[in-house]
Amino acid sequence: MAENFEEYIKNLDEFAKSALVETFNIGASHAATALSQMTGKEVNISVPNLRIVAIKNVPEVVGEDVKVAVYIELGKDFSSHAFFIADYDDALKMFDIMMGNPLGTTKEMDDLVKSSFMEMGNILISAFANALSEFLGITIEQSPPNLAIDFLPAILDFALADIGKYCDYTIILETKITISGVEFEEHFLLFPEPEDMEKILEKLMGGLA
Repeated sequence: MAENFEEYIKNLDEFAKSALVETFNIGASHAATALSQMTGKEVNISVPNLRIVAIKNVPEVVGEDVKVAVYIELGKDFSSHAFFIADYDDALKMFDIMMGNPLGTTKEMDDLVKSSFMEMGNILISAFANALSEFLGITIEQSPPNLAIDFLPAILDFALADIGKYCDYTIILETKITISGVEFEEHFLLFPEPEDMEKILEKLMGGLA
């Protein structure tokens, strides 16, 4: 199964990728609406691109500096480790914009900043999961969110211990977030269980065919 899935995910065709991107953009739109209501700011979120990347190359793609990540474990009909990952400085800037502070006001991740960013990541990941759930008529359970601030390999370690035995590839969604006209380019990572991912893609492509 592992070898078959590795080939399957590595060679995912453009139609399958487009189906995933389309679904996640629905989630991104819902997340933007929720964040806009929460902050009172104009928020736009889109997923312009999806990449299948060897796990060993993820730091090269996402960046090798310190990151702030929100992690949620997905379960039931779609088991996956899901991460929303932002540059450390970007997380501080997002907080400043949402609080109406001049950019550069916030210098460190205190408890208030951490809580705010975790809620943002929670909304984004939940919106993506709900979009999949609603479109496919499946149940996706979600763990409470967790926050990590570290270099990417350390952040992803426990997910790799679980998923790495099945597959050496992961799904990276490039995520554009614009808050009050300021644009950020961050990343959403999925480390799905192989069997669930195959089922999801088959249902997804069947629904869009």
